[in-house]
Amino acid sequence: MGTATIQVRVLAVAGQRVWVAVSGRLCTPTLRVMHYSLCARAVSQQTQFYLDLNAVHWDETLRADELPQALPAGSRLRFHIVGARESAWATLGRDARCRFHSDVASAWENWSRQP
Repeated sequence: MGTATIQVRVLAVAGQRVWVAVSGRLCTPTLRVMHYSLCARAVSQQTQFYLDLNAVHWDETLRADELPQALPAGSRLRFHIVGARESAWATLGRDARCRFHSDVASAWENWSRQP
């Protein structure tokens, strides 16, 4: 089976906005890695994460109800989710901090409109 790995890379930072690209296998153990990586990049409670999941391989054993564990706590944090599978939309969509973008272009347009 092998060891599950995940990479969480910062691609852009502008003020309190952080664009993060995630690649690798998203499974229960790597959710914790993603969580800690995001926590380390929260510059304040008003940080907006643009979380690009286009290069993620979704492990078949990962349950949709586990996904919220990846997001750091903080009622003022915001998460712009890009490229998530539909089951993730259903679960994370219950979190008022999350916004979904169908593609990178729409997320980038939103990023670019902010000062």
